[in-house]
Amino acid sequence: MSFEPEGAVAGKLSLRWWDFWFYALFGAVVTTFVQIGGVLLVFSYLIVPAVCANFLARKLGALFLIGWVVATISSVVGLYASSQFDWPTGAAIVCTLGMALILTGVLARIRKADKGPS
Repeated sequence: MSFEPEGAVAGKLSLRWWDFWFYALFGAVVTTFVQIGGVLLVFSYLIVPAVCANFLARKLGALFLIGWVVATISSVVGLYASSQFDWPTGAAIVCTLGMALILTGVLARIRKADKGPS
């Protein structure tokens, strides 16, 4: 529905109904987890893996895979740094996600430069 709304309408799917449920569930999840993890951590997890994936891929499966890998590796590295250096866990993960974003942006620029002008 997100990539082909015309096809969903042609298939008799109610976009308003699905949009309502998506945003209602999204709001419930975000408000719950903001109370648990904090605003910066929750929104870093929401935004950074998706942006990293969009830098590197266009197909839905690849976007999901890259997003999950970025989030998982950043989480593990952030947790490890937090335990080794006695840093706050949330801040360590947010910084690790930030580094992942920078590295992915640089990698995407290098890939684009190698392909030449479009």
